[in-house]
Amino acid sequence: MREHALAGLATVEQGDVTEEGDYRAMVRLLSAPQWPSAVFAFNDIACVGALSAAEESGLQVPRDLSLVGYDNTYLSRLRHLWLTTVDNASHDVGRRAAQYLLDRITDPARPSETVLATPALEVRGTTAPPTTVHSTPRA
Repeated sequence: MREHALAGLATVEQGDVTEEGDYRAMVRLLSAPQWPSAVFAFNDIACVGALSAAEESGLQVPRDLSLVGYDNTYLSRLRHLWLTTVDNASHDVGRRAAQYLLDRITDPARPSETVLATPALEVRGTTAPPTTVHSTPRA
């Protein structure tokens, strides 16, 4: 957000990495006089909690609010949720970690190295361009 001069527009609401805790965090976000046009959740389960709170508040996702999760777990691919999410390449990371461990066992003197995984945005059904200025929804 800082890189794009948008840091003043970002709000962080603390959840507890459970569906219920992140539901409550979303309720707090939506009780503000100006509610967000988009929410980036800690992970997919947090995104499910945020989705529940948004829908119970009378919002239509993604028309009124975009939601993005993180992990690309099986939850994000359930058709009735169909969450936009960030795929953190966890399968590739696990495969590479196992290979590097086997390489280290074979050659204990092998130098360590840092390898970064490239995340990918999986656009599904919970994101759309913002349509209006948002104010506190009325249920």
